[in-house]
Amino acid sequence: MTARLAAPVLLPFAAYVLWWVLGIGDFVWIIAGAVILAMWVGARGVRIPPVFLWWFLFVAWVAVTLVMNDSAGRFIGAVYRLLLYISAGLLALHTYHARHSLTVWNVTRAMVWFLAGMSAVGYLALAFPQAVIRTPASWVMPASLARNELVEQMIIRRMTHWNPAAWIDQAVRPVAPFLYANTWGNVYSLVLPLVLLHLWLAWHTRARWPVVFVVLASVYPALSTLNRGMFIGLGVVLLWVALQAVRRGRVLTALGGLAVAAGAATAWLLSPLGSLLLARVDTTYSTVDRLALYRATVEAVWHSPVVGYGSPRPAEEPWLPSLGTQGQLWTVLYSHGVVGAALFLGFLLGAFLLMVQRRDVVGSVLGGIVLATVVETIFYGMMTGIMVSFVVIALGLRPDTALSSGDRPGTGARRASTGPRPMRRWPA
Repeated sequence: MTARLAAPVLLPFAAYVLWWVLGIGDFVWIIAGAVILAMWVGARGVRIPPVFLWWFLFVAWVAVTLVMNDSAGRFIGAVYRLLLYISAGLLALHTYHARHSLTVWNVTRAMVWFLAGMSAVGYLALAFPQAVIRTPASWVMPASLARNELVEQMIIRRMTHWNPAAWIDQAVRPVAPFLYANTWGNVYSLVLPLVLLHLWLAWHTRARWPVVFVVLASVYPALSTLNRGMFIGLGVVLLWVALQAVRRGRVLTALGGLAVAAGAATAWLLSPLGSLLLARVDTTYSTVDRLALYRATVEAVWHSPVVGYGSPRPAEEPWLPSLGTQGQLWTVLYSHGVVGAALFLGFLLGAFLLMVQRRDVVGSVLGGIVLATVVETIFYGMMTGIMVSFVVIALGLRPDTALSSGDRPGTGARRASTGPRPMRRWPA
């Protein structure tokens, strides 16, 4: 029973590379949401944290704004995003209730597998940057759907977006197993803290050595993405964890962690990969283009401030990406108006504020990830990363996840719940 309840949350993460190879991709989250709904049929005693009312209102508002789409292709994309939003909420609520099967240990262990898989594919991308994989889904997909840009990217997978014939030299940046190199950086910044949390939990057991290997192996493909936002997200998590350590009286621990991080960052900046990132910052116009895009997005929203436009649309300037892209916040604002953006941010900020008092190690890491999510919505599209964030929010709202050093496996203390058992008849 425990494994069956945990599967819809753990398998999409742990076996993410498998879904990538099959061509399912992020559609796996929708499948997981459907499985969770089926499990909930006839369930009693399901409790919903009040903060999730913000998310329910947001999902309802997204459904209302579907009428603003002006083409079949954009409507399909909008429905797909709506289903992902619904699935994220279902994953969170399932994690919130299944406390005895979706423990911190089990969830973070699944994230170790997630990181191991994406790192392995990242190395393949660096070794074979021009490889293209026609997934099994491409053989059975109807031609009418296969012509959709989003669907085509899911069923025909590219390892990188590297073009050796480009007029300027390009670094090889891993894309697989995601659609964009920026998604790689976004997911990494949210998953790595969870893997390090699992390492902390497993430190007094033999399970720590495979985790150490996965963490070390993940560094090179992550740095190869040359993602500036990835470092911002990791920095936010680090600073929040350090602040919470100070609040619980661990000043030396906080200073030591910050010193180690500063040393690692300095070593990286002096390395060839650091030089590549600095060169990219000096030569790219992405920052200037992003600011121009954000300004154009805000100006467009003033013409439809309440319901937005349903989906991103092409910008007037041909060199700019579509309006409402290059950041989940801008996608929500442009697609669903000021109301949608307020509900979206209201949920994330509300969840974070509820976790501010979590000074324990687990709660500090979880709160840092939620805060990093808020920050990264400014410059990252987060439809994959948001799934990680929602599971994290569910764990952070549960009292049983407040673990201390003595609760770790191998220390003679129990690994399971430290809080009250859920008062309901729904199986956990």
